[in-house]
Amino acid sequence: MHAGPSLQWRETPAPETRPHCIFVTGPRGSGKTRWLQLQIHEAAEREPGARCPAVLAEEGRTRMEGFAQRTPGVSVRRILLPCTCCAALADLPGAVRALVASERPNRIFVEVPAVAAAGLLAEFDRELGWQRELTVCLDRSWDMARREHALSPFQAELLERADRVVPNPAGSEPRPDLRAAAGPPLFP
Repeated sequence: MHAGPSLQWRETPAPETRPHCIFVTGPRGSGKTRWLQLQIHEAAEREPGARCPAVLAEEGRTRMEGFAQRTPGVSVRRILLPCTCCAALADLPGAVRALVASERPNRIFVEVPAVAAAGLLAEFDRELGWQRELTVCLDRSWDMARREHALSPFQAELLERADRVVPNPAGSEPRPDLRAAAGPPLFP
């Protein structure tokens, strides 16, 4: 006589912590890093002790490393983009999961190059499906193309998916008015 499969009671796993993820993208020199640093400073003012790591999919040294060394609660993790068309090879979901496990962040910022953003967003949504926002920082050429309705398909897709667009008509020059250009704060 076969009794059938036995029932084994398992504890329900604790829900995975899902910090808010903020993606920022745009062309080189469009103010992505300055915008990101401003958002992290504003979050720290509102929530002292907040942990806000940044995932960078950029090659070479950026200003974020120095910023992270000087700013409590900020760390930088890099992912390698071996090819802009193969976002899955970068394993962004794995990097985000590792940050959540090791740092228990309040939010995670992800800075990605514009040419790889659509693929990385798709991988993030497919693998994690967490709440996220997309900010696109513009340089002069992107801003002009947007005004003249002359965007390339990938530019148009990013701007269509964006929750926030940050104009930067001064290109890579420092902008003292970036706070005003950034729009309302992300974290009221």
